[in-house]
Parts: sequence; structure tokens; C-alpha cells
Amino acid sequence: MGQYTFDHFDRHGQLKPGPWLLLVMLFCAKTWLLFVLSAASRQHGAELMGLFYPNRQDFYLGLALGLPALVLLWAQSQRHNLNVAKHLWHWGRPLLLATWSAQMALQLKALTLSHGQFHWAPALTLMLSFWVGLYLFKSHHCKAVFAPVADPLPRP
Repeated sequence: MGQYTFDHFDRHGQLKPGPWLLLVMLFCAKTWLLFVLSAASRQHGAELMGLFYPNRQDFYLGLALGLPALVLLWAQSQRHNLNVAKHLWHWGRPLLLATWSAQMALQLKALTLSHGQFHWAPALTLMLSFWVGLYLFKSHHCKAVFAPVADPLPRP
């Protein structure tokens, strides 16, 4: 952890997740974001949902796959208070990798069902998914954020 300055740590001495990691978690929870956006725009909500999820079962699966990212966003803010959140946070990278893998499988299934026909929304989603996977596999900051930190000594 010698490559980080004081600005990279929060007031509890834990390494803060960077903006890219937060964007990755939001991207993994993209179905929930799309659900909220479609609910907010009542007139075009069904069209928006149909653009990204033509199959309703894939939408429900996307909601289920987005839950770990939402839970990790919650655990990130509570990891200094709750022991459960701390343990859950340390499993964050494998959880995000599993979620990413399942979402990639879902996207590739949709691509094969469309017989390779090009559409902008799935193409952009697939391209962003590749970048997310590359970040999760290669980022040293991502590995360091989820690494367990030794508990400080108790005060007398």
C-alpha cells in the first residue's frame, strides 16, 4: 500500500474505492438503474425496457444479478461500523467478478438469439462489459480496496 497518499484513505484509515470502482458497481447494477429510470418516465418506460431487455425473464435475471452490486455499495458505506458489512466487503471482488461473468453470459445469449443482428444498445453494453471485466481483473486499486485490513489495536 505504499503507492497511496493520505487522500486515498477515509477517516477510518480504510482505502477509499475510486470513482472507477464505483462506476463498475453501478454498471453491474444497471438493470436497477434502468428500472428506476423507466419508472420515472412513465410514457417511454416500456420502450426503454424493451430496448435493453426484450425478454422479460432476462430483465428479472438482471435484477437478481444487480443485487450483489447494490449490497456492495451499501457495505462500502458501512464497512467501518458493521462487522457483517466488513466481511461482505472483503468478498466484493469475487462477487463482482461472478456478477460480471453471469451478465456477460446473459449478453452473449441475447447476441446469439438476435443472430448477430447489430443494435446500438446491446453493442455499447457489451463493449462496456469488456472494459468492466478488464478493470476487475487488472486493477491494482480494485484488489487493494477489497483486501482485508488488520484491525487496529484496541484503545486502553
